[in-house]
Amino acid sequence: MEKKSIDKDELKNLLEMYDIGKKPLAKLLGWGETTIVLYAGMKTIPDNEYTQKLYQLYRDKNSFQELLINNGDKITGVAYRKSLTKLYKPILESRILLIAQYIIDTCPGTLSQAHLDVILLWSQILSLKFLGKPVFDDIYQPTKGNGNSPYKTVAEGFKNSVFFSNSTLSPDKLIDEQTKEIISFVSEMFSWYGERAFNSLLAAERFRLCGPPQEKTRRSVSNELMKKIYGELFEQAKVKKIKDVETFIFKRLETIRKKTVSSLTDKEKKVPLN
Repeated sequence: MEKKSIDKDELKNLLEMYDIGKKPLAKLLGWGETTIVLYAGMKTIPDNEYTQKLYQLYRDKNSFQELLINNGDKITGVAYRKSLTKLYKPILESRILLIAQYIIDTCPGTLSQAHLDVILLWSQILSLKFLGKPVFDDIYQPTKGNGNSPYKTVAEGFKNSVFFSNSTLSPDKLIDEQTKEIISFVSEMFSWYGERAFNSLLAAERFRLCGPPQEKTRRSVSNELMKKIYGELFEQAKVKKIKDVETFIFKRLETIRKKTVSSLTDKEKKVPLN
């Protein structure tokens, strides 16, 4: 049976997660002031519509964000600011998570992890090439358990639901215009492709940067080395302007597709017929 209501430990964690007191939370929800105080004092919390609502807030930060923004006038300004700060703290303390949240906020629809990873990686590559600086300081470092995901912090953030589907954080105010232009270009460039293309491209870039998995040529790539590797690649491919990258990506993905189809065809030929 699917769990729907909150338990005592989860209620305690809920209050800590959002740095909010029992009475302010009750006020946000439009309940009696002592409702959550009473639940917190029980050995076993009952299953009802109130405790189910608390469980929803515990499981979904987007729900709490919406509640806080819509009903924030029901609590003191101090309580509101404390809770809002705690809600966004992980993102505000990490440049790469801030950039990731900005991408999520500005791209239409829901992004998969692979889609987000591709935009982050290629925004970094193009910023290094055309602006001479990284978008974020995190280095390329695929880790065990995260597949071809290039950035551990983002992979863990995605896994732990750090991001909001539509934040009110306004991260664009913390990002310079040149960086936003790079991200916008990359986001639009990859809006034409699907999940299979994203995963194939991430695997191909990992091979390019780190070599075959079994050889483990490199475990990580600094931003300076990435700038050198893709600078040489773009020079060979005659990529001189940022607009040239779109054609480069199209050709690269088409090459990957043909290799994949050819590989599958070869495997089928080796299967004996009954």
